Amino acid sequence: MRRLALLVVALALAGCPALWSALPRIAQGAQVLGSLLDVAAAGSEAYYARHPSQAAQAEVDQALRLAWTALAALDAGVLAADGADDEHLALRRSRALEAYEQLRLLLDGLGVLGARPPDGGSESDAPLPEPFELPPASEIERRMR
Repeated sequence: MRRLALLVVALALAGCPALWSALPRIAQGAQVLGSLLDVAAAGSEAYYARHPSQAAQAEVDQALRLAWTALAALDAGVLAADGADDEHLALRRSRALEAYEQLRLLLDGLGVLGARPPDGGSESDAPLPEPFELPPASEIERRMR
């Protein structure tokens, strides 16, 4: 995240208004995605501590890994981009948003977002997980424009 802050400062010092207006919004969107992935990881950990399921937890872990990988590629793309209209940056942004949306839909489908107990699943004595919300990828994409 420090690199993103350095990018914003470098753009401000360079006095490039076209880059200043677009790339920082993409960088900020990437930071938001990172925060949301942290929330998703913590929420799923709390959920599966209470409602253990190796298969479902492995599926969520895989989706989280894919989302983190796509986000890392987006961060690298922001740093390497010639401008906000860079073709590779657009592809990386799309992939990161798609991976995030797939994770969000998976968590919703498994009941993690609503903290709904699984049908007939096992339950431990861990604290009850709380419901949480993750905004749709389209909302994050709007902030990146």
